[in-house]
Amino acid sequence: MRHFVKGLAFAAILPLAACFDADIRADFTNTDEVKLDAVMTMGAEIYQMASSMGEDPCEEGIGTENADGTYTCSMLERRSLEDLLMAIDDPDNDIGIGDGVTIEELDNGNISISFDLSEMTSDLPPPEEREQMAAMFGDSLEGHAMSLTVIGKEIVSTNGTIIRDGTAAELVIPLTIMFMPEPESLPSSFDVELVPGS
Repeated sequence: MRHFVKGLAFAAILPLAACFDADIRADFTNTDEVKLDAVMTMGAEIYQMASSMGEDPCEEGIGTENADGTYTCSMLERRSLEDLLMAIDDPDNDIGIGDGVTIEELDNGNISISFDLSEMTSDLPPPEEREQMAAMFGDSLEGHAMSLTVIGKEIVSTNGTIIRDGTAAELVIPLTIMFMPEPESLPSSFDVELVPGS
């Protein structure tokens, strides 16, 4: 996800920044195959601009140009929980996750996962530039968001919203909030404790 977030930040600094949505998902329902998925969809205009600049908006993932001109960048990781926990402790891990994401196995066997939102958005433009962009493209920001979802056998606690009959936790961050200079309604992190599957 580290590389994905850098791609998200690249999208955010372009003039047509409003035209993207991001979905980051961590699924612990199968400890033999934990799924870490990050998908960003860019509007046709922002993708064309990135292409014309010679930039690869999906350098570390799988990019797909869709029939409607939009562009999807997908980063899909599959690892056992044991391998994932070992990799998280390694700052040079090769799974594209680390900056801003902490995953721990607790003494009771539950999993704690935390997304440091300030770290994840540290590559966005500085507050004064975000304010200018929000003023210029405010209407276009409506309806677009970054969504974080964590799935397990059971959600024990979270500062997000519990969904799917208690098996998932979600935090949806509208771009209208993300681009605020000081988004007071945005928590510093998205935290979840869950019971993993078998």
